[in-house]
Amino acid sequence: MKIGLVGIGGMGFVHFNSYKNIEDAQLVAVCDVDVETLNQKTEGFDLNRYTDLDEMLANEELDMVDICTPTYLHMEQVLKALDKGVNVLCEKPMAMNSQETKIILDKVEETGKLYMVAHVIRFMANYKYLKSLIDTKKYGKLIRLDAKRISSIPRWSWENWFQDEKKSGLVVHDMVIHDIDFIQYTLGMPKDIVGAYYTLEGENNYGAATYLYDGFSASVETGWYNAEMPFMVEFFAVFENGYLSLKDGKLVECGEEIDLEKSEVIEETEINVSSADGYTEEIRYFMDCIKKGEKPQLVEPESSALTIKLIEMTLDKMTKLN
Repeated sequence: MKIGLVGIGGMGFVHFNSYKNIEDAQLVAVCDVDVETLNQKTEGFDLNRYTDLDEMLANEELDMVDICTPTYLHMEQVLKALDKGVNVLCEKPMAMNSQETKIILDKVEETGKLYMVAHVIRFMANYKYLKSLIDTKKYGKLIRLDAKRISSIPRWSWENWFQDEKKSGLVVHDMVIHDIDFIQYTLGMPKDIVGAYYTLEGENNYGAATYLYDGFSASVETGWYNAEMPFMVEFFAVFENGYLSLKDGKLVECGEEIDLEKSEVIEETEINVSSADGYTEEIRYFMDCIKKGEKPQLVEPESSALTIKLIEMTLDKMTKLN
C-alpha cells in the first residue's frame, strides 16, 4: 500500500517510525515545509520529498495520506486529499471546531473515501483494558473515572504553534483531548459539565472538568506548566466492587499490578505521549479498513466530530480564571 506522510515534526516522526514495522506499508513520499527537518529525519530512506502538499498529491499515486501537521491545517489538507480520491488518516484533533468537522464529514460522504482520526489511546492496551472493564461490568457499574494529563509547556513545535490558541486551541483542545475522547467514546455525552480554566503568566494554562452522568461521573485534569517537569498521564477508575489505576506507567487492578501484552514500542518520544504503544496498531487498523473497503468502526468520523463538540461544551462550561 503506497502511503504519503504529511508533516514529520514530533508526531509525524512517531508515525514515520511506526511504518518501519508494517510490512505491507510502502512509505513512498514525505511532505514538510521545514526542509532541514524533512531532510534530516528522512536521510538514508528511499522516498520522495516534498515541501508542498499539492505537488505531492499531483505527482504520487497514493492509497493513503497520513496527516500529522498542526491542528489549524487539518481541515484544508484533509479536503485536498479526499478531493484527489485518497483515503486519509489524520492526527487528532479532527479540526479546530464543529463547523470544520461538518465540512469534513460532508466531504467524506461526497467522495466516498475512507477517513479516520488518529485517536491513539483507543488503541493503547491500558485504555482498551479499562474500556473492557466498563463494558463487561466485571466489577459492577462504574462509579467514578478520573484522568490526568500534564506536562511542561511544549516549546518544540514548529514556529511555536502550540502556544497560539487560534492554531492549537491550547491544552484542552490539544492535549487532554485524549482523555475527553476516551470519555466520549466509552461513556457517551454527559448530562452536564462543571469545571474551571486558568490562563496564567508565562504561557501556563490549566483546565479541570467533571462530566456528570446518571449514577456516575468522570473528570479530566490537564495543564501545560512553565515548570520543568516530566510528562504525566494517569487514570483511576472506581467500580462498585473494584478499581483500576494507571500511575507512573504501572497498571494496578484491585491492588495487584498487571502487565498487559502490548504492541511493540518503537522508541521513547519527546512529545506528550506515554510511549509509542498504539501508533502502529492504529495505522495497521486503518490500512486494514482500506484493504477491506470498510468504514473504520473503532474511530468513526462522526465519533471524532462528537469529541470536538464535547471539547467546545467543556470550554463553554468552564469558569475562566486568571
